Amino acid sequence: MKSNKITESNKANRNDKVNPKTLTRALRTVKSKVITEDIHAMREIQQEYSTGIQFALGLGYDTFIKRFRDPRSLTLEDLLNLADITDTDVKLLVEIALNEAKKNHICRDISELLPENNND
Repeated sequence: MKSNKITESNKANRNDKVNPKTLTRALRTVKSKVITEDIHAMREIQQEYSTGIQFALGLGYDTFIKRFRDPRSLTLEDLLNLADITDTDVKLLVEIALNEAKKNHICRDISELLPENNND
């Protein structure tokens, strides 16, 4: 369920670098690809008119590139905002990001924190 609350802190500002028609097409393309399960990596979203989507999400360029190339660093807010601007179900975006993140994840080793003898 999407929130209809729009606050000034989460509102994209007009930017001369963004072509509204190109952004509209890119958002429509992303929506279509997400719904048809044609996107398998968040990087594919980043490649669709990255300038416009970056500004629409309110992210700096480096942050946008970093997060979409390595979805382990995406925040829930990023995914919720992406769902808002593409009018897609956030669960689909979470699934794409999580599946890709799992492939790149290295298991956390906590053996140094645990007792050496399991009988304790």
